[in-house]
Amino acid sequence: MALLAARRACEAAGLAELDRIAAGLAAAAEGRPLPPPLDDSERAWRAFDADPGLPHWTMRRAVPPERPPFQAPAGDEVCLPVPAPEPTAWIVGPAADRAKEPGPSEEPAPEPTRATGYKLWATIGAPGPSLPVSQPHMVLPALLGAGESDPLRAALDAVFAAVAAYGEDCPTLLREVWSACERRW
Repeated sequence: MALLAARRACEAAGLAELDRIAAGLAAAAEGRPLPPPLDDSERAWRAFDADPGLPHWTMRRAVPPERPPFQAPAGDEVCLPVPAPEPTAWIVGPAADRAKEPGPSEEPAPEPTRATGYKLWATIGAPGPSLPVSQPHMVLPALLGAGESDPLRAALDAVFAAVAAYGEDCPTLLREVWSACERRW
């Protein structure tokens, strides 16, 4: 599945014939590790951006299909109330050992005294579907995903990235992915 998704993403963007991409697809097909520079994601991105043969076109992003509005169960069906979740601290990793829940007596955090090098971009609501994305840049995550050693992760990462590479034509890819899944069952 991962190979199918990566191959279709490369074909959709017109990159399947580039030497580096073709070598990566061949290695993934044979179950070998991806060749340099694809064996290291940071190096792969740098090489990808520096490649003068890389086309520079954009497309519209993938848009999920519309779903019908929710219909409440009719008549005799039982609907149980959904309990409200309790507030949960979402701190994971080593910091979770030192974290404590904020209490009403805690002092507020001090204001920063100097500027930082970080910027925050926020979007209110969903981004517009007409925002252009670079189709060739959506291919590399599909290829890197197909090279994962865990087959499930490889399939999920590659299909997700291939959907982005297909853009608004992603239903075509998803029909092929679904068809391939049905054949395996």
